[in-house]
Amino acid sequence: MFRFPRSLLIVIAIASVAWCKEDPTCARTNGYSVCHRNGVLVEVTQLESEERLGIEDLDLLAIKEDAFRNLTTVRLSFSLGNKISVVERGSFRGLEKLERLDLDSNVVPLSPNLFAELKQLRSLSVIFNKINSVPKDSFAGLTNLMWLYLGHNDIESLNKDSFSGLSPSLLFLWLNDNKIASIETGTFRHTPDLYRLHLEGNQLTSIPPAIFKGLYRLDGLFLEQNKLTTISASDFKTLSALRILHLQFNQISSIDSGAFAELGQLEQLDLRKNQLSHVDSGMFTGLTSLKKLDLSDNRISVVDTGAFSALPALRNLNIVNNNMSSVDRKAIGLATMAMLYTGIYNIHNGL
Repeated sequence: MFRFPRSLLIVIAIASVAWCKEDPTCARTNGYSVCHRNGVLVEVTQLESEERLGIEDLDLLAIKEDAFRNLTTVRLSFSLGNKISVVERGSFRGLEKLERLDLDSNVVPLSPNLFAELKQLRSLSVIFNKINSVPKDSFAGLTNLMWLYLGHNDIESLNKDSFSGLSPSLLFLWLNDNKIASIETGTFRHTPDLYRLHLEGNQLTSIPPAIFKGLYRLDGLFLEQNKLTTISASDFKTLSALRILHLQFNQISSIDSGAFAELGQLEQLDLRKNQLSHVDSGMFTGLTSLKKLDLSDNRISVVDTGAFSALPALRNLNIVNNNMSSVDRKAIGLATMAMLYTGIYNIHNGL
């Protein structure tokens, strides 16, 4: 068995003792004393009654356990001038009243129960952290969380345990601008009250079966800038409360008849910058509340008779930059009060 030379062990021991005895660098920041040593945050104490604290431009690499001494801080930010990569559950102990934590632009890896000490946390942001996976129970214990920002990372997939332990009170989830190519069925079962879900800027080529099942309160779904090619009749089947659906900047060339049939509350549908060539008569069935529809910048050359007749609430239809030389609004079933943009000329109230 390999043994370190006795002289090397002595050197390591002396260096360790020296580090421990070295006085930290402390500075007063907005009513707090912030102390750090060799890139490690070692102690933060409160000097005044101040709810916000920004610990910035210290080139921090780590947060020591129990560094926070029972602060009454409500908002805490490390988002400027740090590169924190070493944190543990105990690193956030002493922040019992914290409601908002910003760790943006660091390199914090997620791990089970990492934020479990933060019982009052309502907003957590870890954008631009090079996160490539979401381990089971990463957000366990966050019983009051409402906003979770995970955008601009390197996440490639999500599974049914990615959000295990997360409070059902979560309303807003940002997963935009990652590398997500697969989402397992059941991934969002822990977030039944979700109001807005951002998945734009990822690598999805299709919508996995039943991934939105149970999201009965979802109001906005953002799937633009992915690689979707088709929309099937089952993709949005359970999203009965949905008002906003963004599908622009994909590669969608076909939409099943009745694909939106259960979206009776939908008011805005954006399908611009896709590859649609034909609008058939059953494409928008069920969208009785739709007010705004954008089909611009596709390849549409054929619109079936009565294609928009099932849209009584439609007030704005954009079909600019397609392959049509003329449009007969009466033939396509457009409501009298709807504004039509064709790029050929604008037609309002039949004029």
